[in-house]
Amino acid sequence: MPKISVIVPVYKVQEYLPECVDSLLTQTFTDFEIILVDDGSPDKCGLICDEYAEKDLRVKVIHQENIGLSGARNKGLDIANGKYVTFIDSDDCVSQIYLETLYNGLISNDSDVAICQYQHFKKSDTIVADDNISISTCSGKKAVLSVYENSVPIIACGKLFKKDLFHANKFPEGRIHEDQAIIPLVLYCCSQVTLIRNKLYYFRIRRDSITHTSFTIARYDDLVAIDNCIDFYRQQKEYEIIKSAERARKIMMCCYAIEAIQSGIFDSVPQEYKINKLTSLIYLMNHLSDDKFIYYLNKVYPKLAVIFEYKKKLKSHFNIFNREKEN
Repeated sequence: MPKISVIVPVYKVQEYLPECVDSLLTQTFTDFEIILVDDGSPDKCGLICDEYAEKDLRVKVIHQENIGLSGARNKGLDIANGKYVTFIDSDDCVSQIYLETLYNGLISNDSDVAICQYQHFKKSDTIVADDNISISTCSGKKAVLSVYENSVPIIACGKLFKKDLFHANKFPEGRIHEDQAIIPLVLYCCSQVTLIRNKLYYFRIRRDSITHTSFTIARYDDLVAIDNCIDFYRQQKEYEIIKSAERARKIMMCCYAIEAIQSGIFDSVPQEYKINKLTSLIYLMNHLSDDKFIYYLNKVYPKLAVIFEYKKKLKSHFNIFNREKEN
């Protein structure tokens, strides 16, 4: 049996799929299987998957009717033979040492999950290898806190899990932002987590991805997911996690309110998630970096955003001037 099962849901990515699979087949760690789940893709993805299965016995293919990303991941988990699993999106790719580094980090530290960082890239970008490995460990609860503090990525990708963690945790089908719903709960179940500071997962920026398409009410699945997690933490009386998750929830509500206003769908926002424009902007000004705040301000008050951008530049120049004066 292979040590690792690599689960790759596949849907409408014929342009990117070969680069993804090739990055897996050239891994320095070789004891793995690749499970390509063709989720009813209407393009040539199914054919490409079958061609890879013919070339390499480590590649398995499932063809099914379209049920979405969560359903495809769950189907992959159902047939995975590895003791450990990792999820790769079929338009992304990974470092040649991705599996080796995560596996060694998990095993050597007796962890339940190993997590690396990721870097965004576009088609024209040259990816720079990040091979000087830096590793630390923490408890599962600390990892959950780090998720809500944005120092640990919440995405399922870029992580190596003990497969047993998914016996009681399945990806929620019929929703988007499924990672928000399951990853914090999976990490909470862990005794120890290995954190790899290197960027070994390469996340492709696409205009037609969920995070880069028009803002819709479906994006509020994110808030439903975090609310369900908060309910779980209340049952466990994890007050520190609750506080951190509620802060992340408030920031998310404010960001989404601005997006919904700009997209003209604010009236359709569920009442429990409605928050007015002024309140949202004041909260974001106090809880986001200058750059991120200006990004959201520009969506509703572009002229005011120009003033804040100018103010930020002045502040930066004065800081440089003061440092030079001190020296």
